[in-house]
Amino acid sequence: MDQLSPDNAGHGGYRRLLALPVPRRLALASIPADFADWLDYAAIIALLVFAWGEGPFVLALFALALTLPYIVVGPLLAVVVDRTPLRRILVLSNLGRGLTTLALIFAPNTALVLLIVFARACIDSAFTPARQAAIQASTPPELLGSANGLHQAINQTSKIAGPALGGLLLAFIPAQAVFGINALLSLLGAMICLGMILPPKPKTSQHAGLLAEAAAGISEFRRSRRLLAALIFSAFAYFSFFLYDALIALLAQEFGLDATAFGISIAASGGGGLLGAFWAGKLAGSHPMQTMIAAAAFSGSVTVFIATGALIGIAVPALPFYLVLALMGGATAFMLVPYRTIVQSETPPDRIARVFATGEAVITAVMLSAPFIGSFIASTWGTAMAFLCGGVMLVTLGLVGAMMRIITPSLPPANLPKPPARDKTATR
Repeated sequence: MDQLSPDNAGHGGYRRLLALPVPRRLALASIPADFADWLDYAAIIALLVFAWGEGPFVLALFALALTLPYIVVGPLLAVVVDRTPLRRILVLSNLGRGLTTLALIFAPNTALVLLIVFARACIDSAFTPARQAAIQASTPPELLGSANGLHQAINQTSKIAGPALGGLLLAFIPAQAVFGINALLSLLGAMICLGMILPPKPKTSQHAGLLAEAAAGISEFRRSRRLLAALIFSAFAYFSFFLYDALIALLAQEFGLDATAFGISIAASGGGGLLGAFWAGKLAGSHPMQTMIAAAAFSGSVTVFIATGALIGIAVPALPFYLVLALMGGATAFMLVPYRTIVQSETPPDRIARVFATGEAVITAVMLSAPFIGSFIASTWGTAMAFLCGGVMLVTLGLVGAMMRIITPSLPPANLPKPPARDKTATR
């Protein structure tokens, strides 16, 4: 049975969630925190490329500095997150991100900028699992889907509006001023988290070495079949997505669309992801695996459809292209929200950060190779072929997942320890 709670929170789940003081404050704190991740994205690139004349190699290093900490540092810092009161982690990580962002103002060269970006991503690799742990600790089980949908919507909005607003600010102020504004956003997030009262963590007796405790995140995936299935499914899905994600501009060009149309298509994809997050939040709480399976099959079918059109030479007009990108963006949210809901429902509270960080590290590591493989396919057999390969993989993943659900329709629920009694003051 895929249902996480006997109470389906699909209808009115967001209203019920935001009526609770702690989840409401956590969502409010996520707004400046997530915008801080993206507001200075355009400013950093503008500084590197237009001010200092850097090229593709430095931009590749910039992308690596943004992602590598989640693979090599995040699982270790998650041990500290599991040992430490969550409010302290949320406050300190926001302050740390603010200080590192402020340091960008004084960075004199490319090497130092990349080092600061790497350090900030390391701090963020602690903030993200801490937020997931806080969602688990403060949210009723039947509202976990709504909580993850809401936070994904906030994150998706910041990805759309953050770089756009940062780029707009660059027309009026220098990049260093954008960094200063972004640092203030992190400070605001820390101040909001400071007033958050979360339930106490369950006491744990073991304090093995850092590596040994980090391995507890891996052991949870061996213990829970549902958790392992969700991780494997997500890793393959994101690999399939990123086979063609970086090639959208080339596909638009093949359809005769210009740079303006490409920009609108990216906005359409972001808008689809935003709407998808809200809808996924309504479904993920009751049927997470079914939601992921259906999303893979649907997204793959749409991708195969547009790839086939490109292969046989059909010129897709702008509006249908925008719609396809919106559907593909929405499908991504239908993967992420149910996965996080499963992690929170299947993991004991004393190791939720480690499990989340381990899963993120696996998914990110698998995902990193996809753009290079997709680029090879596109350069050898054409851009449309990379989309076709990714789409076929998603459809196959959906079919295999559906068949596994038929063969083994009910995965046994995890035997989790009961959460500690909620402190009534936590909701005041």
